[in-house]
Amino acid sequence: MGQSQSAKFEKLFKLICTNNIDELRRQIRLCSSSEQTINLVNLTDGDKAATLLMYAAFYGNKNICQLLIESGANISNRDKDGRNVLYYAVTSQAYNVVKYLIENVITDLDNDLQQNFINNKDYAEETCLHEAVKVHATSSIEILLKCNIDVNVVNSGGITALHRAVDLGHQDIVQLLLKCKADPNTKDASGWTPLHVASAHNDIELVRLLINRGAHLNITDHQGHSPLKWARETGSREVFSYLKSQGAKEFDASQPQQQQQRSSKKSINI
Repeated sequence: MGQSQSAKFEKLFKLICTNNIDELRRQIRLCSSSEQTINLVNLTDGDKAATLLMYAAFYGNKNICQLLIESGANISNRDKDGRNVLYYAVTSQAYNVVKYLIENVITDLDNDLQQNFINNKDYAEETCLHEAVKVHATSSIEILLKCNIDVNVVNSGGITALHRAVDLGHQDIVQLLLKCKADPNTKDASGWTPLHVASAHNDIELVRLLINRGAHLNITDHQGHSPLKWARETGSREVFSYLKSQGAKEFDASQPQQQQQRSSKKSINI
């Protein structure tokens, strides 16, 4: 980025940070052509390649987002990490911007472009749904799910939004995801399902919820360990007892199968 462009970006960036929409509008009107206007509103910073629109979304300035988009800001731009404007709105829990983008902006796109925008993946293969779960942005999750975002998409570690919600103990979000057909039996890169995660965390409520929604009791990870095995390993007494009462078995790949069958008949105290 040349110095003049950098200076222009910094000037407009400050207007966005201070929510000075009137001066921002005046600066845009000073452009002598539509091409110059488009170039101006699509300026990026030098480090992250983030656009003015992304920063406006991050700061929750819905009216500034609207001004930039109507002036030619490209909503498909991505920063150096592959994240788009929707991600910036989600990560800062700027629900007003999330709602505006989904209900008023992408509706003008064809279905394929809409889905590409909503399901955009960053460098870690994560979508904004992963991020919404991380920051517990329940309202944003609800509207994303209504737009048919891929609820079962996995990141580079094989982790789904459901894995993350269970790991963070967000029961309300787990219920939302399961209601929208999140698969409780998807395995991550280690072979863990959400039930493995809940069992290791001794989260009895989530264990019950997952089982009631179809989680397989005896599914094993890549080590051959079942959720019951991990409940014992982590000292999750309540979950261990509940899983046993539901007929769960403790598989341990380090033991011969016959020894596992004999040990499963014994009472195990944790």
